[in-house]
Amino acid sequence: MRTVTGTLTSWLLLALVAGCTGLAEREPTSPGWQVHRAQVAALQTWTANGKLAVRTADASESASVVWQQDKQLTHLQLSGPLGMGATTIDSDGQRLDIRRGDDHTTLDISTPDAILLNTGWDLPLTALSHWIKGLPAPDAKIQQIEVNADTALLQSLQQDDWEVSFDAYGQFQDYILPTRLQINRGTTRVKLVISRWQTGFH
Repeated sequence: MRTVTGTLTSWLLLALVAGCTGLAEREPTSPGWQVHRAQVAALQTWTANGKLAVRTADASESASVVWQQDKQLTHLQLSGPLGMGATTIDSDGQRLDIRRGDDHTTLDISTPDAILLNTGWDLPLTALSHWIKGLPAPDAKIQQIEVNADTALLQSLQQDDWEVSFDAYGQFQDYILPTRLQINRGTTRVKLVISRWQTGFH
């Protein structure tokens, strides 16, 4: 039987890995965007708390999420209503460790086609750890990018046919970071609402 975090976990296994190749198109060169981009790119250790919802052609699920990033190390905690279907995902860029209840699965993701070979998912690998901060993924081709001329913040982005819209931002310590994102591709619709950002672990 599908757990409340089954679809979410499957989607995150794809989104956690930054592995797409290709040269990015030229980004906006406005000074405001370049300053903001450099500041946020330097933020390598952070925690984001919020809610994640995924809708596909045959499923719709949501969960609370705590995302901790420490350079290349990712730790995710997903929990459904009343804590049912709690899942943790850890990645060091070479492998994924997924724990759900008593189940523990490890996937080797050290090669670009590892996810496809291990799971059969024929989807592009993306870099959600960059998108979540309001930045394009550095190793994936940029198909479209729009930066707000007044705020110098990223408004929309398309990479590997995923369309990302940044609907709201907030001030957290010295950083302006997204609080509401929508990520779409085909029949997949993802909404991420972040209620709190922490720069560093507390």
